[in-house]
Amino acid sequence: MGNAQVTPGDALHSAASEHEIKRQVHRYYHATTEDYLRYYQTDWHHHMHYGFDRDLPKGGNPTEHMVRYLARIAEVGKGDRLLDAGCGVGGSAIFLAREIGCRAVGITLVESQARLARGFATAAAGANGGEGSRRARFAVNDFHSPAFKPGSFDVVWAVESFDHAVDKRAWVASMFAMLRPGGRLIIADGFRAAAPASLRQASEYASFLAGWAVPYLCSEAELEAYGTEAGFEKLHGEDISGDVLPHARAIFRFGLIFIPLRWMLRKLGLTSPEKLGNAYATYFQYRTLKRGLWRYCAYCFVKPR
Repeated sequence: MGNAQVTPGDALHSAASEHEIKRQVHRYYHATTEDYLRYYQTDWHHHMHYGFDRDLPKGGNPTEHMVRYLARIAEVGKGDRLLDAGCGVGGSAIFLAREIGCRAVGITLVESQARLARGFATAAAGANGGEGSRRARFAVNDFHSPAFKPGSFDVVWAVESFDHAVDKRAWVASMFAMLRPGGRLIIADGFRAAAPASLRQASEYASFLAGWAVPYLCSEAELEAYGTEAGFEKLHGEDISGDVLPHARAIFRFGLIFIPLRWMLRKLGLTSPEKLGNAYATYFQYRTLKRGLWRYCAYCFVKPR
């Protein structure tokens, strides 16, 4: 079918307004958080991101293992003030507050997610008989322009939320402003790699991004340039695609089950386009990752003192 040098995510970004992209993200999470809770066990571990399998202990939780790995990279410490920028239902903020003793603030566009996160934090604090999880607070706020004073945080935490940023260069610069001198920005997310080699690959890549309300993926080189331009120094940059691949494969199996079911329900008007799109994304995220169209990377940047 020829060599179709296209990047569908970039095309989606240029075609949609900032307001519409934010509306897409809000609609997606409003519609699909229930799926995460019901089918991906988020109701008990509270994490809405890929797991990390490197050196995972037998019987360990790969999503919590991801948080521990990233926290080591970012050197999150007791008493640190941490902004979980795009917190979902609070998994990282609750875990880090409980395990490390940082003071975490999680923000999300979706009121129902913030409400769930507050409930999970309260339950975790009660179950552990300590105050650790009470150090995690949650609010509805746009992570493009957080309602905090410059220099408010020691760590900005963006795990699979950076991909939703409308203008990624501007977002990195705004996070630089949010940090105190010596503060760290941690990003774990997908990054554009090879261009699709065919129209079919381009279609699969577009379905993966659109299904998860991602306007586009930037490349690793672009992120590093944005960091340098903002004033950051890079502490860590690593392709961890192989470490998330087992989890990506597990998510892929949900797509095999749910695409025909959701397609039929959508034809009957019994499910939302966001739920159907989520099913397609769970399928195509693995196929496109395996084909090298994108990579999953972990980055940490520091604001110089």
